Amino acid sequence: MITVIPSEEINKMKQALEDCKESQSVLANAIKCGFLEDKHSLEMQEWLHYYEQREQHLEHTLEGALNEQRKRT
Repeated sequence: MITVIPSEEINKMKQALEDCKESQSVLANAIKCGFLEDKHSLEMQEWLHYYEQREQHLEHTLEGALNEQRKRT
């Protein structure tokens, strides 16, 4: 049997969210510098878009998990 501990899962989501934000920052700075070839800049813009969507998903999921935890306490 697998036991899921909500507080641990919430902490994992918070860490994933922070990592996601850091990834966005790094990618945005690399794109902004302008030293990348166009095709690489476009590729990184796709990655940046992925991490923006992932951030929204994680925020939404985390909000739901926190609301569930509040209901239980």
